[in-house]
Amino acid sequence: MGFFVAQLYYQNHPVAYEFKKADEAMVATRHELSEMICSLIDHQAGEVTHMGLPPVDVVRGKKADEEEKAAVEKAKKLLQEAKPGTGGGGTTGISLSIADASITEGNSGSKSLVFTVRLSKADRNRVISVNFSTADGSALGGSDYTPASGTVSIAAGRTTATLSVPILGDTTIEPDETFAVNLSNPVNAIIGDSQAIGTIVNDDSPPSSVPVFNSLPGAVAVAYLDMDGQVVSGTQWANGGTINARGIVGTLTNTQLLEICRRTAEDFSPFQINVTTEESVFLAAPSNRRIRCIITPDNEWYGSAGGVAYLNSFTWTGDTPCWVFSDMLSNSARYIAEASSHEIGHTLSLYHDGRTSPSEAYYQGHGTGEVGWAPIMGVGYYNQLVQWSRGEYLSANNTENDLNKITTLNGFGYRADAVPNTTAGAVALAGTTGTRSASGILETTGDQDVYSFSTAGGACSFSALGDALSQNVDVLLEILDGTGAVIASANPDALTDASVSATLAAGTYYLRVSGVGRGDVLADGYSNYASIGQYSISGNAP
Repeated sequence: MGFFVAQLYYQNHPVAYEFKKADEAMVATRHELSEMICSLIDHQAGEVTHMGLPPVDVVRGKKADEEEKAAVEKAKKLLQEAKPGTGGGGTTGISLSIADASITEGNSGSKSLVFTVRLSKADRNRVISVNFSTADGSALGGSDYTPASGTVSIAAGRTTATLSVPILGDTTIEPDETFAVNLSNPVNAIIGDSQAIGTIVNDDSPPSSVPVFNSLPGAVAVAYLDMDGQVVSGTQWANGGTINARGIVGTLTNTQLLEICRRTAEDFSPFQINVTTEESVFLAAPSNRRIRCIITPDNEWYGSAGGVAYLNSFTWTGDTPCWVFSDMLSNSARYIAEASSHEIGHTLSLYHDGRTSPSEAYYQGHGTGEVGWAPIMGVGYYNQLVQWSRGEYLSANNTENDLNKITTLNGFGYRADAVPNTTAGAVALAGTTGTRSASGILETTGDQDVYSFSTAGGACSFSALGDALSQNVDVLLEILDGTGAVIASANPDALTDASVSATLAAGTYYLRVSGVGRGDVLADGYSNYASIGQYSISGNAP
């Protein structure tokens, strides 16, 4: 039929090349299999597996993938219809153009800035070619980029081809810089747009510091969010080579950096693990009770992914990090935090949460609003309530018990229950008259925290709220009398927070906080399995 396809599996980067006859030559077209990059693709020494999370555009890009596949099939059909050996004819109606392109420069080494050369329409029978060469602008060849020249060929039946110019990274704070790529000497076409501008985007900024954050100081287990850049070498990443990873300080504000910390800490709040930004805390922890999670814009050494990690690596000795790639996550504090928890979850032995029907590696969740739910080990980018899971949703492909694996395989367990679940051991709310308050953590499935308060009588009202940035618990709030009977309760169906009120006679009463589920788990609901995490209570009792 005039073509054949070869799939070549390089380590960590599966690609495919399509070879087609073009007059007396063969033209190879390279195709990225981006949907495979973040899947379970590699087994290394000791059957060690690394797994990752897709970038935002891949998760949302199913329609685009389908359109790309349709376009490939159309091109193959055109190739079948073409008559080998024909050619000649004029260039009527076929013109060449080249599009502008941009890329962040990086701190060292080189990366490729890719330009697309496009035809106004395909020539089904002939190869079209054009020469190209670079020219300095504010960017200088040899210091900002490597000058390039050559010939670009567009195969018969195709409309696009690409060319690459190496960009040289540095740490100089400077304006964005530009250079030109010029087209000349077309064959079988005319030139419509002969010049593209390549922009090298400066990514260097004045130094900034990472805010100090510790979610559980003194815990033996540590998850270190490394945000200020790191040089990694001698690990299984990049075949043991050196990776120069920049940080995200200076790109994200301190407010955004703290949001990443708080969101990640909420996911791990029930456990005896300290989420920290201090490297000294990480280094002081036992080497088999810690993980470094490097948050960086530099993903080129690996590929298109939101993050990647080795399974079970939390308990390895040494310092093999997991990775979160901020540029692939729109530099969104929320997306970065979700990816951080996901990748740390892999290091704690957890696999992906997907579905069997439709077949997908990463489940994006279900529901809407505050009760829109997704599993942390699926894709937590788009729903507000993101929890650990045991695969209770429809067509789940993974029913492993996340909570059990986290707390039994990694040298740490749940935090101690700080607030008893009975009225006999109730903890008094802060405040004696008027405003009352408390805060706590629901540490385990089905945990209940009971608080006491006294009133001289009158209207009493209370609210229980999950973490303000990233809530993992759906709250049930109840007022109990002295015998433990429920006087009033609240668990709004469409909300995760709860408020309750009652007019009470003088005496001592109790507030009970619980984590609950909602609706049908096989529809748009969820169970109370991982409705655990931080909460705060505020209210008034005269």
